[in-house]
Amino acid sequence: MITIRQKPGSAPTAPESLSGTNLTRAGDYNQRVVLQAVRTSGIATRADLTAITGLTPPTVGNITARLLADGLIRTDGHVTGGRGQPALKFTIDPEGAFALGLNIDRDHVTLVTMDLAGHIRDRASLESRFALPDEVLSFVRSELRRIRRGRIIQADGQADRLIGIGIGLPDDLGSIPLPRKPEAYGEWSRVNVCELFSRELDMPAYGENDATAAAIGELQFGGGRGRQHFMFTLISAGLGSGIILGGQPYRGAGNSAGEIAFIARDLFAGGAAGILQDQVSLYALYDFLGERGIAAASPDELDPNDAACLSAAREWVDMAVEALIGPFAVMNCAFNPEVHIIGGRLPRFIVERLCERLNVRLRQAIPNAPAVAPFIASVAAEDAAPMGAAVLVFQNRLLPRLETLMKTFSDQS
Repeated sequence: MITIRQKPGSAPTAPESLSGTNLTRAGDYNQRVVLQAVRTSGIATRADLTAITGLTPPTVGNITARLLADGLIRTDGHVTGGRGQPALKFTIDPEGAFALGLNIDRDHVTLVTMDLAGHIRDRASLESRFALPDEVLSFVRSELRRIRRGRIIQADGQADRLIGIGIGLPDDLGSIPLPRKPEAYGEWSRVNVCELFSRELDMPAYGENDATAAAIGELQFGGGRGRQHFMFTLISAGLGSGIILGGQPYRGAGNSAGEIAFIARDLFAGGAAGILQDQVSLYALYDFLGERGIAAASPDELDPNDAACLSAAREWVDMAVEALIGPFAVMNCAFNPEVHIIGGRLPRFIVERLCERLNVRLRQAIPNAPAVAPFIASVAAEDAAPMGAAVLVFQNRLLPRLETLMKTFSDQS
């Protein structure tokens, strides 16, 4: 079975605040904290960074000098108008480092190239049902050659500054039952995905559940920015939710939080046997449309200007809302999120309709709840998962992780 989220160092977590430590052997952690402080501030002076991190001015001075030498930050003029020597302003150097973000799913593969400032420099997608590991690896190799030929990940004519690949994919990818899944697809259950890509691409690889990766992507770049507590439900070939609590991904005791796909369909309402994913996923939508004489095998084939397609899609949304409302009501009351974001590969017109109907239905389902979080459409949309996967690389290689500080404390004892 694929257990990528349990691989040491594979899952990013951030400290609750940008607090550094002056312990003598905590240099790596402190450097990560200062870099993150520059990244989140946009522009900051050494005095700003001292105030944000709690580190001493000499420590901040030494760290900013190292970050400048490493090309991870750059100067951006001086603060003028004050007394004494004008203070240097620092900002992230976008070309200081690059990361690949890969999303593998049952119906597609998407690869993005992200710079250190979070800009997407390149995007490529492969529409392929049940692509096997060799096909995905071949796609990534081909795209990486193209990216390098185009000098997308090079800074000032120097060697490329690609520091790793993050991979977001469903847990137990090869073993979860899906309609028309070929037997050969079980190969994913016999592969350690991170080890395979790290070895074949000769770079560090970090993995995450695709819904959690999408939540991380939305936290960094979409509707989750500035929010500390939210849900992200990913509706693509499958179904799952990512949970952000306290500004960090929540994975649960066994790294299985948010696996709503496996809730019994008849748990909250009468209906056929099976699981929630049988009703709510792209494949379920395609089958629903097919029963009404509308052929579709990819999101691009769902046309809101086609009256028959639009009518059938709205009918499916109404069915999906009734299937989802029970689990979503529980999530709302149990976690008290600020917002519930819906994303994935569903076309925008369907996602917006789904959010509209869920907002009405949830208030009907829990009229006395002290708080009811609104549903909104994802900003990052179908690229939330690969974008979040790319963030994994920066989190593990350059930015503060709680594990880094814990290791520092262990080393001190």
